[in-house]
Amino acid sequence: MKSPLKEKKDNIKTEDDTLFGLLSAYKIYNTYFRILINISNTILILQITSNPKKWPKIGEDKYADFRLCKRSEIGMIKLSVKYLSPDHLIDYLGPALGLKIPESDISIINNIESDDLYSLETKYIYLQEIIYLITKIIELSPEKKYEIIEKFLSKII
Repeated sequence: MKSPLKEKKDNIKTEDDTLFGLLSAYKIYNTYFRILINISNTILILQITSNPKKWPKIGEDKYADFRLCKRSEIGMIKLSVKYLSPDHLIDYLGPALGLKIPESDISIINNIESDDLYSLETKYIYLQEIIYLITKIIELSPEKKYEIIEKFLSKII
């Protein structure tokens, strides 16, 4: 008679066998988005960070004329994505985040390494493209998130 305590190697299933088990190792990574608008100068700034405490204050000199775009204004439920860091997204999508906007209309400030803040400044007329980009990133499937992480890690190693 076989001992019930003895297990076959084929029947052992670890927690990491599922996709969510694999993603659980990246549970600490989050990416947060915010949109700042200056209607008088028709400027829009998309900021990305892994920690909302890193947002610069809107009352500062550079952002004094800007106002924060609310989730309800742009029709979004949330402005964050789990399991991906800003580094993963920037590496995967490119510096312009995959936006089809002329290079002359984009100004990028990449301070991810020092300040944990990525800013993309463009004209207000591109608001719908920015909203579509954020929606597309937030609605990524778990499989696609894991693929982005794998591609990022393969470039490091």
